[in-house]
Amino acid sequence: MNYSFFRALIFALKDFWRNIWLSLVTITVLILAILSVNILISLSAISTRMIDVVKEKVDISVSFRDDVVTATVTNFQERLKAMPEVKEVVFVSKESALESFKEKHKDDPRIMDALKELDANPLTDALIVKARSIDDYSTIVTFVNLDENQKIIKSQSYTDHQKIIERVNLISSKTEKVGLGITLAFALIAILIVFNSIRVMVYTHKEEISVMRLVGASNWFIRLPFLLESVLYSVFSLVLAVGLLYLILGASQPYLATFLESYNFNLISYFNQNFITIFIPELFAAIVLSIISSGIAITRYLKV
Repeated sequence: MNYSFFRALIFALKDFWRNIWLSLVTITVLILAILSVNILISLSAISTRMIDVVKEKVDISVSFRDDVVTATVTNFQERLKAMPEVKEVVFVSKESALESFKEKHKDDPRIMDALKELDANPLTDALIVKARSIDDYSTIVTFVNLDENQKIIKSQSYTDHQKIIERVNLISSKTEKVGLGITLAFALIAILIVFNSIRVMVYTHKEEISVMRLVGASNWFIRLPFLLESVLYSVFSLVLAVGLLYLILGASQPYLATFLESYNFNLISYFNQNFITIFIPELFAAIVLSIISSGIAITRYLKV
């Protein structure tokens, strides 16, 4: 069996190089299909990271009136912590807030000079509230806006990041749909190309196949080289597609780095970290796609 497999593999390799232009056309279409899949993966990874970063930045800031005593602030903080929607409540004293403000604007002489002119700390004690999920902020805002709470609150700030997230999701969804359509188109073309390639090879080897039949070759032995050739298409396509993908990412990295700098995300690192989970399934899918297509061609045109 091993000897028969080795002979079939040699036959497939020879036929691959003998029909090199047909092989290159088939591989090119498979490469385009694989690249389009990885572009979809890239867009999905970027949009997911963008949404995660936006979610991390969401919070509610509540500043208290100057005449509110510490016990009242503590009581309000404990009531917030008791809410199931609240993940974290951080107390920021007006002293620490002033120090942070000075550190942030230490290189701006106008602001620093203005602070020196003040007789007292202009800032107030505040609470920074983070929810367990983006959908929980509406409940927290409703609680903060209760009349009994507004009596002690000087100001509050909350940016509705849900709209930003929905916009990112919408753009991502539309992009993925277009990308999926392109991928399916290339996959269909690849199936037809592989089918046609195997059909041509069966036709060009019909005399050899007749001789194999006369000498008693099994149906499996006759079919195997064509199936192996379709596997070669997939393997070469994936290797070349991965190489081309990394070349594209490397060339575009300076531009991507500028765009993704605030999101602390690197596409090359992402593909490196997920190399096996991304490319092994793609190889398997490409092989299955090629084998099914070649199997149909063999069944139809190879009468064994």
